[in-house]
Amino acid sequence: MSATATGVLASASALESLEPLLDAYDRDGGVVLHESEPGSQPELAELAAGVDALLVVGSPRRSPRTALPGTCVTAADGRRVPVGWVPDCGREPVRRFAETAARVHSRNREDRRSRTVAVLAQRSRRYRDLSRRIERLLEDGAVRPVRWTADELGVAELGQGLGYGLAAAVYVGHGRPVGWVGYRGTRAHHLAGAEEPTAAVLSLTCLTASRRRVGLSFAEALVLGGAAAAAFGAVCSTDHRWNARWALRISRALADGAPTLGELVAAAEEDDPAVAGYRILGDPVAPLVDAPGAARRAAALSRELVLVA
Repeated sequence: MSATATGVLASASALESLEPLLDAYDRDGGVVLHESEPGSQPELAELAAGVDALLVVGSPRRSPRTALPGTCVTAADGRRVPVGWVPDCGREPVRRFAETAARVHSRNREDRRSRTVAVLAQRSRRYRDLSRRIERLLEDGAVRPVRWTADELGVAELGQGLGYGLAAAVYVGHGRPVGWVGYRGTRAHHLAGAEEPTAAVLSLTCLTASRRRVGLSFAEALVLGGAAAAAFGAVCSTDHRWNARWALRISRALADGAPTLGELVAAAEEDDPAVAGYRILGDPVAPLVDAPGAARRAAALSRELVLVA
């Protein structure tokens, strides 16, 4: 992966909690720090100058929808710069996010790196069909897909598999601000405390980054709870056709070798109304690589599911 300079906007106390991740950024290409002041709203386009990605840690009173304009901001030179959001819910949650993301960055220094993607789908014909199209696209690249649809496993097995440290998980199905409707209503607490975090969890569905009638969205809770270094989700209701287009574009970008979540999303973006409804939560430069042994453990779980079926 090429060196990537990352800009970080956060309060002084949050910057202290972010120290493990800031150290990882410094090793991976450099970090530019911006200390925010209470009540201030710096222009993100200005902060995007000279960096390849932005991480914004701000007041939990702001939701992903209002905190960020989209998945990217346009810098003064016209570049599209991926931007991630983390609500500053206190020293412990922010520190947990930072340690989780730093752990994922450490995988990029392994001599041998693999990329395994869990394909997750609700028990419904159209989602099963879409998941098969995603698998075929992934198989065309240097990515190992594992099929873990709701037909094959439940919440407990899902939590087990997503604790192996995969490069990514892609979910298609119905979504709510509290989680996924598939797998009998998966919530963030079902995936918390992962043995090894998933690098990025992508929900191609409605509302998983929305604060509608919840304190924190599912996507925010995933990164603050240590289940993933980054998440991708919608802040509004979305049309199935939008989500299907996103899923297929993202799968092609994964197959083509996009190295980080931010670069993956930027590669998949097109001039499409669906783009405005999504946000990146957590680390926008989370490397999409497996933890050591993740591919082997994921394959073993898939074999167990086949035997049980």
